[in-house]
This record gives sequence, structure tokens and C-alpha cells, in this order.
Amino acid sequence: MGLTNTITVISDSERLVEQISSKLVLLRDLDKVINCKLTDAMNFLKVTPPNVIILHCDKNNPDAIKLVKEIRGVSIFAQTPILFLDDQCGRETIIDAFDSGVTDIIKCPIYDHELLIRTIWCIQKEEMTTGNQAREEFMKTLGIIQPDTGVYTQKYCEEFLKAELNRIKRYKTSACIMLISPDSKYPGYKNPKEFLEVINKSVRANDTVAIKDVDEFYIFLPKTKLNGVYPIFERINTNLGVDCGANASVIEIKDEDFDTLKDFLAQALKKAKEETNALIVASSTHSKDPNAGINLAKQQLHEPQSKLPEEKTEQKTVIEANEEKTSKLHKQAYRQKCKVVFEPVFDKYQSYISSKIKDIKIKYIAAVENTSFVMLKNDVRASLSIGYGGLYKVRIDTLISKNNAKVSSNSIVFDFMQLNFQKLSQILEELYINFKNCLKTSP
Repeated sequence: MGLTNTITVISDSERLVEQISSKLVLLRDLDKVINCKLTDAMNFLKVTPPNVIILHCDKNNPDAIKLVKEIRGVSIFAQTPILFLDDQCGRETIIDAFDSGVTDIIKCPIYDHELLIRTIWCIQKEEMTTGNQAREEFMKTLGIIQPDTGVYTQKYCEEFLKAELNRIKRYKTSACIMLISPDSKYPGYKNPKEFLEVINKSVRANDTVAIKDVDEFYIFLPKTKLNGVYPIFERINTNLGVDCGANASVIEIKDEDFDTLKDFLAQALKKAKEETNALIVASSTHSKDPNAGINLAKQQLHEPQSKLPEEKTEQKTVIEANEEKTSKLHKQAYRQKCKVVFEPVFDKYQSYISSKIKDIKIKYIAAVENTSFVMLKNDVRASLSIGYGGLYKVRIDTLISKNNAKVSSNSIVFDFMQLNFQKLSQILEELYINFKNCLKTSP
């Protein structure tokens, strides 16, 4: 840890500030603990920038969440660790806190050992972040990283990836490389830098972007297998919007060198560009790789052309095997959609609607076999179901009934990839409003 670290405790409770300060004396004498109230926090932090912030949130105080957002909005505090002190807060507040940018959370009552461990971890994180920022600034001065975007420049792109591949092989960890480019829907008036900004916003903290060409970019995805690539690709397309899109190829790193991999990726991207929103798994020297040629976005296998008439029986066996793989991969993608889209939306609206309508009964299931959201009060019932048919599209059926008689119903068919958090939220919001209106007319 550094020679001197400043820990700022932000709380309106003098008793709690004293309690925390007394526990943190077990840190080194050189480490300084200071405090301020929530209303004075921003001005105080600007005058005395801390290494770690401990922020007290009492009984879902919205001012604490607002302060987190303000802190993260100031560039010098963008990476400062914030230890969120949960004092009788609900789940929604905790979720909002993490969404706003807190680093870690600790619950009251505070135990000495837990406070010390988490504070020391925050100090170490701040030092690692500071060290990484210093190295990044140095690489910017050398022209290795672009100053404005923070991505690896075209000149050093391949050197970076070769070094990463060597590290992956040495430690035998999982990783993938994606090669991505705007698709045919991408407007000509938009420049590649705008596309790159969307990629930067969509990738995870540990992913790295490098420029291959004017409109082609590598994304290095450490600790990732193929089934973890699709959500990132989907997030990029969602952030691009309905009028834009991306195509990509991806390969899971095995034993090939980068010069071999880049040829495979280029060939697969060329294939992806024949469609829109396509994510093609690149071939590899591992001939037994069952995923080669699969479009992860639509779970569609590009099957080889027939060779000779006498090979029909053998070809039929191959096609049946490929169809089985396609079905398996689609179900895998659907399960991922349940996890990253359906469950969060259903969970969010269950809490929201329960807080708005007294004595309402809500249940939901998010699974491949049965995906549904049901609201029930008195004689009024509303349901949303998502149908999985093993194809590339999903169907959403909504139904409102009163006294077991249908009041209204609707069916919508979506391309599997287009059904995202925003779309499902919008459909569920409309169903909730119609359900609420139907309750008003109910005796």
C-alpha cells in the first residue's frame, strides 16, 4: 500500500463516524481517516481528494445514491473506490448503488475484521488502478494507445494480441478474440470513431479493444468461452440502435499462433458480412471443433454443399447432427437470454408493481421450458408468455381476462436477437397499465 492513504467517511451520523474511525485505527498510523456530512461531501472531496470513500446510506436515503452518481461524474473520482455502508437498506437501493458505481458493500452492524479487510481491499484496488492509469498514460505518449479512445492503435495492435496469446497459453486460461465491423445497415454518414465509442461502452472492464483497420476492430475477451461472447455482441448491437448494426467473427484461443488466428477471423468476418447482425464462429486447425461456422446470433449452421450423389446417406447423418448442434446452441443462447434479460426485467417489475398495487399476486418463471409473468388481483388476471419453438424467432403473447373471460390479447413475434431488456420492459409496462385500467373498472 502507499505511504499515506486518506479514507473519507461520509455520514450524517456522528456516532457512526466515531465508531468507524475507532475501528480503522488498527490500520497504520500513517493512514488518515477524515469525515464530512452528505450535504458538504462534493466540496469536501474536491478540497481533500481521498484514496477511499466510505459512504453511509441510512434507510434507503436517495441522497446517498445521488452522491455516488455525482462522485462518478467527476473525472478525478471516476476510479476512486467507494465502500457503501448499508444501514437498513432494501434490495432496490443496493442494486441502484452498484448501478451508480459503488465498489463494494458492507452491512451494519459493522464488525472490526470485515471493515478492515474491505477497506484494505479498496486501498489495494485504488493503488492498482492508479498504477494502471500511469502505465496507460505512458503508452499514450508512446503512441501504443490512442489518447482519445484508450484503445490499442493499429500500429501496435498485433503486438498486443500476440503478447496476450502467449500469456493465455502459458497460464492455460480461456479467452476469445472477436473481430467486429459495422454491417450493411450502418449509416454512411457515421464515422468509425462513433462505432468504436459504442464498442468501448459495451465491452466489460477487462476486455481490450484494438484497431485492425479503419472500420475493423479486435476485441480481446479474457476468461471467456464461446457461450460468453454472445451477450457482449448483443449489447454492442443494442447500443448501436435499430438503425445500425455490427457483424463479427469470433474464435476461442487454443494452440494456434496469432498469424493463423487472424486469417481464420478474417475469413469468418467476410462470411458474416453476407448477413446483418451475424456472429460467426471462425474455423480453426482443430478439425473437431463442432462450433466452426455457426452463427451465434441466430444459432444457424452454415452447412456444406452436397458433394457426390452417392454421399446422400452420409450427408443426411451430418445434417441431422448439425441440426442437433444448432438446437443445442439455440437452447444455450435462450437460457442465457433468460438469465441476462428475462429474469432482471421480471424481478424489477415484480418489485415495482407490488409497491403500486396492494394485495396483488405476482409470479414469474424464466426458463427454456416455460417463460411467463402473471399478475392476479380479485377477478382480473394478466399474463405474458414467451414462446420458444427452437427457431430464430420468439413469440410473446399477452392476455388480460376478467372473471375468466378474455378482455384483450396480443401476440408479437421478434427476431431472437432483437428481444432485449428495453423491448421486454416496454411490453411488460404496457401490460401493467392495461391491467391497472381493467382493475379500475372491476367492481
